[in-house]
This record gives sequence, structure tokens and C-alpha cells, in this order.
Amino acid sequence: MADAPIGFVELEGVTTHDDPSIVEMVRTRAWDELREDMIELFVNAGLPVPSQSTDLCTFAQQSTQNAAAHEEVLVSVVICTLHNDEAAMSTAARVLEGTHDNLDVIIVDNSDSPERLAVKVAQQFSDNGRVRHVWEPRRGLSRARNKGLEVARGDIIVFTDDDVIVDRLWVTKIIEAFDLAPNVGCVTGSIIPAELETPAQDLLEQFGGFNKGFATAIFNMTDHRRPGPLYPYDAGRFGSGANIAFKRVCIDEVGGFDNHLGVGTPAWGGEDIDVLRRTITAGYSLVYVPGALMWHRHRRSYDALRWQIYRYGVGLSATVTKWVTEDRGTAVEVARRLPAGALYVLGPKSKKNKSKTDAYPKSLTLLELAGLLVGPFAYFRSRRAARSVDNDSKKYPGNVVFRPVKRG
Repeated sequence: MADAPIGFVELEGVTTHDDPSIVEMVRTRAWDELREDMIELFVNAGLPVPSQSTDLCTFAQQSTQNAAAHEEVLVSVVICTLHNDEAAMSTAARVLEGTHDNLDVIIVDNSDSPERLAVKVAQQFSDNGRVRHVWEPRRGLSRARNKGLEVARGDIIVFTDDDVIVDRLWVTKIIEAFDLAPNVGCVTGSIIPAELETPAQDLLEQFGGFNKGFATAIFNMTDHRRPGPLYPYDAGRFGSGANIAFKRVCIDEVGGFDNHLGVGTPAWGGEDIDVLRRTITAGYSLVYVPGALMWHRHRRSYDALRWQIYRYGVGLSATVTKWVTEDRGTAVEVARRLPAGALYVLGPKSKKNKSKTDAYPKSLTLLELAGLLVGPFAYFRSRRAARSVDNDSKKYPGNVVFRPVKRG
């Protein structure tokens, strides 16, 4: 597809995004550095091949020609938020500006007091029946996502966060990706940094970032099974939770997100790699498509990055602990892969660590390792905490949905 991303270019001397010459600068630099990839992309799409950078402007105008092909598909977009009202509503507004109109946008409020955000949503989207505010009082990203799943009306349910900027073609490309292979149950997309202005943001990219590359990839347990000793337990290669979509039948079958994992629990993370791995082992195909693009607002401070890296370590080993304890067969499979997994995490030349420069702080690596050691204990604490929340759930009013109010 001629509207798929293929790489990055860097510009020098640009001080503002409002610089009127930036589009021409990007087009010229991209033509110089990515020309062969561009030509291959146009050839594969059956489109006339550009001969110079100025031709790209004309072809860009054709990028939405297939946007209406799947307009009959109702897509539910679940945006989970906690005390980040303006960002959540900004993300919802951006989704509505996209090329797909048949939308059911659900803002799941995971705070203790939902009234404030409910009023804001009603005011901003009072003339748009496609946006709803839903309250999930039990803390945890997995619980919030499962609440969104519970009330979603679409045949395709997309999950994202409140700290992203989605591309206009984002939902359209997700829908198209479900047709790229038989029995596709899940689609993930590309997540690239919205800015790289602080050392902490650059270090997160060295750590691995969220982007899984610019090549479409299909994963399953049969004809698209990948080589390597970790597959399919190296589920981080499949995508990230901020950009993940399921067919309703698939996410219902695999059981949604695990409430013992994810932000807001002692386990801190891992709910995305867990549900992706379960999708693959349930017999579905998963498609990663870079055209389903979004930009992520990386944390700007070094202290926030340190905490983030530590939590990633906790979440990863907590998830592995879950896999080991859920059934004997999985435990055997994971145990056989532990040496390769240790090499992947610790090896300086592994795919995970190859982007790290000599300037990458050793303290961040130690924090990640500390998190890995804490993760198993955190998982069992999370299970105990979840039982407490469930036993106390009668005090909550249950499925509370706030709908925008039409104002005369």
C-alpha cells in the first residue's frame, strides 16, 4: 500500500513544527534516503512509480481512496484513562477525525470520581452520539479495558491509551489488516515517538521503544510460525497494548485481559503480551501492520523513565510467572525456553539490546533486572489484591455508562 510508513528521516535546523517549509524538507530528504523503498512500495501497490520528490505530493492525495471500502464495519475504540481528562478527550476527537466514520468511541474512566470527566465528555461531544463515557471504579488497566469490552458494540474492538496521537488512517488500516490472512483474530500497529526532545525519550527508544518496524508481519502457530527458541512466548514482538485490535469473537474466546496484570496492579504490566500470546496459542493469526500508525508521548523526565523501566521488568517476569503457574504444559514449555530468554534479556548483542549505545546507563539495566526479580512476587500479590477487590465489589454500582446529552 502506498500509504504505509517505511522509515524515518531526520531534519537539522528545524525549530518549530509550524515551519511552512517542513513538508518540502521532509519530502526531499525522504526521496534522497528512502527512494528505493518508496519505489518498491509503489510497484507492489501497482501504482505509477514516482520519478522525483515532487511526484510524491500528487500520490499522497490518493492515500484515502479505499477508506470507504469497509464503512459498514462498526468499530469500537476503547480509550482508557486515569486523571488525564484532556488527553483522553483529545485522543477521542482525533479518532473521530479519521477516515472511518462508523465508530463507537468509549472513554473508560478508571478514577474514583467519574462525574467531572462525564460532564466534560457530554459537553464536548454533545452533538456526537458516537462517544460514550464509562466508569470502571476498580483500579487497573486490564479492568478498564475489560469494561470497555463489556459495553462495546462493534464487531472489531480497538484498545488504545490516552497519551497517543492516532493517524487519520489508523482505524481504516486496522480493518484492512483483518483481510490479510485467514482467521485473523488480532491486529497491532506501529507506535512511534511523538517527540525525541529529552535524553529520557531517546533512552526509551534505545531500550526498545514501541515500534515493531515498518514491515507487515503475520504470526500464528502454523504457516506463519517464526523460528527461534522463544516463540510464541516472545510476545513483545507482536505489538504493544496502546495499539491493539481484536475481532469480537477472538477476544471473547481468549477471555479478555488478565485482571492480575497491567498498570494499576502490583504486577504493573504484561497484560498486552499475555493476551497476544493467548491469541496465537488459541489458533488465531495475528497481523502487525505499520500503516495502523500512531505517535506516543514518551515520558520526558529521567526519573519517570527509571520508574518505567523498572515496571517493565516487573511486568515481564510477572507475566512469565502467570504462564508457568496456569498449567503444567505451559510451565514445561516456558522452562525449556528460560536459558534462551535469559540470553535475550541480558545478552548485549541480542535483538532486544542491539539499539543500546555505550551511553545507555548501566543503572537502567540494573533497574530492569531488579524488576525482573520482583515480578514473580508481584504477581502473587496482585492475585491476592484482585480477590480483595472482587470481594468488595458490591459497593460499586456496576456497569455505569454516561452518555452525551443532547442540548437544545
